[in-house]
Amino acid sequence: MAQVTKTSSSTFDLPHQILDNLPVAIYTTDTEGKITYFNRAAADFAGREPELGKDQWCVTHKLFTTDGEMLPHDQCPMAVALKENRPVRNQSAISQRPDGTRVPFLPYPTPLHDEQGRLVGAVNMLFDLTDRHHADEARHHLSAIVESSFDAIVSKDLNGVIRSWNSAAQRLFGYTADEAIGRSVTMLIPDDHLDEEPRILERIRKGEQVETYETIRRRKDGSLVP
Repeated sequence: MAQVTKTSSSTFDLPHQILDNLPVAIYTTDTEGKITYFNRAAADFAGREPELGKDQWCVTHKLFTTDGEMLPHDQCPMAVALKENRPVRNQSAISQRPDGTRVPFLPYPTPLHDEQGRLVGAVNMLFDLTDRHHADEARHHLSAIVESSFDAIVSKDLNGVIRSWNSAAQRLFGYTADEAIGRSVTMLIPDDHLDEEPRILERIRKGEQVETYETIRRRKDGSLVP
């Protein structure tokens, strides 16, 4: 299916053939914030076809802050970039499509100037953060499960350095998370079992699974626990 480029006669001299085929949402405006160009990815991101020369500031249907508050289009990062004639960075927001779907994103609105340095419009790139948002939610969910578990759960890197330590591990071994994280896991291993750790790490480095096994570990007070 042929790809249609949406543009207007006042669109800036940008390499539209390149922009049309980029997977990231990109659009431009004039000095008043009226949309002058958008690529297919921008329309897909917004879930709608913006109206050139009519839609102002944003290609999106509705906007919200990351706290869930309504964000008027004339206060969005693109509007700020044009009104204050400066790039706006590190201000994420949430777009709501006409079907109600909400998409967290990071915009990169940047003013455009002619050879004399006069403001002629702006270009914006919108990076969809949905995957990262879902990954963060999954990590938080997993962390909550680990922390609330009655089983001692300890993670370590491939050098055997402890990276996480839940409350049950503190109850079992006597060390707080602050005392344990950053130290070698061998602090829990009695001298006569130290040969286990190199073998375990070697198998993990090879991508092999380490089956459950019985062993002995040492608590902070020196007592041993099977």
